[in-house]
Amino acid sequence: MTGTDAAQRPTDYRAPAWRPAAVGRRVGAYLIDSAIALLVLLIAVGIFAGISFATGGGFPLPVAALGGYVVLGAWLLVYTLMQGGNGSLGMRALGLRLAHVADDGPLGFGRALGRNLVWGLGSSIVVGVFSPLFDGSPWHRGWHDKASGAVMTDVAGHGPVVAAPVVPAAVTAAPGAPQAVQPGVALPGAAAPSATPSGAPLPPPPPAPTGAASVSGLPAAPILPGADAPELADVVPVPPARPAPQASGLISFVPGVSDPETFDAPPPAAAPGIPVVDAPSSSAAAAPPPADARGAAQPVLDDPLDQTRISTGERPVARLTWDDGTSQALYGRTVFGRNPAPETGAMVSPVRDETLSLSKTHFELAVIDGVLWVTDRHSTNGVVIRRGTQRQQAVAGEPARVRMGDVLEFGDRHVVVEVAP
Repeated sequence: MTGTDAAQRPTDYRAPAWRPAAVGRRVGAYLIDSAIALLVLLIAVGIFAGISFATGGGFPLPVAALGGYVVLGAWLLVYTLMQGGNGSLGMRALGLRLAHVADDGPLGFGRALGRNLVWGLGSSIVVGVFSPLFDGSPWHRGWHDKASGAVMTDVAGHGPVVAAPVVPAAVTAAPGAPQAVQPGVALPGAAAPSATPSGAPLPPPPPAPTGAASVSGLPAAPILPGADAPELADVVPVPPARPAPQASGLISFVPGVSDPETFDAPPPAAAPGIPVVDAPSSSAAAAPPPADARGAAQPVLDDPLDQTRISTGERPVARLTWDDGTSQALYGRTVFGRNPAPETGAMVSPVRDETLSLSKTHFELAVIDGVLWVTDRHSTNGVVIRRGTQRQQAVAGEPARVRMGDVLEFGDRHVVVEVAP
C-alpha cells in the first residue's frame, strides 16, 4: 500500500472464525501455558530464596516462597488478559483464539476471568476438567465456556468450517407476524428466480390465518431505497371472498360437521404471476401481465428498482459482475459481506456464501475524488486484487485503488469490476 492509496481507516470490525478448535490442540495449548506458569513460579521462588540465603535469613524463606506465589498470581492476571484479547502464548502457538459467541468479538478480560474461575472450581472436583467432552457438538464447550459465553476457535485454518453455536435470541417474533424486508438489501450471489410467462397462471396462495403474509423472494440485483419505493412488508394479499352457496337438490354438507367452503366454494380463480425484475445487466425488464388479467386475490408488486431510478435520476458509478454471472450496479459507498451491519451513509449488500468463507462485514467499495477504492474491513480471509497476472493483498483498513478489469477475490467468491471511474 503506497502513501497515495492511504486514507482514513474505517471502524475496526473483527470477523469471526467459524472453525472449532480440536480437543487435542486445546490440550496442547493448556499444557504450554501450564509449563510457562510453572517456569515463572520456579524463577520467582529461586530469586527470592537466593535473596534469603544471601542475607543469612534476614529475608525469611517462607516469605520468599510466598513472594513466588504472588508473582505467579500476577502472571495469571496477565495470562487472563491475553486470553480475553488475541489469546495466550499457548493458544497463539497453536493458532487458537477465544471468542464471544454472542457478538463474535474478543472474549474480554471480565469474561476470561470468570471462565478461569469456573475452570478452577470445576477442576477442584475433577469432573470439570472433562466437561468439554460432555458437549456432543464439534465445539466441545465445557462448563467454563458456557458460563462465560466463550467458544474456542481455530484461526490457523485447521479442520472443517462448522456453523457457530446457537445462541438463544433475546426477542422472538410472534407467530404469523409478517417478516419485514429491509429496503436496499439484496443477495448479489443468489440466482434470479425464473420468469413466469404472462399467459401461464399460478395457483393462488392459501389465505394466511392472521390475515398477513410474509413477503419472500428477493431479486438478484440490490434494491436501492427510494422515496417512492413501496414497503414490501406492507403488501398484504386480500383473500378471495366466499361466494354464496348454490342452490341444489342434494345435501352438500352437514351443519357443524362439514366445512361448507369445501363443498360450496367453486375452484379458486387463477391469479397472474408476479413479474420478475432481471439483473441490472439485462437490457429489457420482464413484461408485467395485462391490467385486465390482474385479480384481487394476489396483488402485483411494482418494480422498486425502476421507480428509484426514475425518481432520483442517479447513475451508477461502477458496475460489477459476480462469479455466478450476476451483474450489479454500484451507486455509492457499499459494504459487502455475509451479513453486513447497516451504516450511516452507506448501502449494504449481503453476499451469499454457503461455505462461510466471508466475514459478516468483509469489505467496502467507495468512490473518493472520482476514483474507486476497496477497503478490507479486517476480514478473516482478506481481499486480493488481481490485475492481469499480478496479485496484491489489500491491507486491512487501508483503501486500495481499483481499476476497470480488476478482479476482487475474497474467500470462495470473486467479482470483476467491469466499469469503474
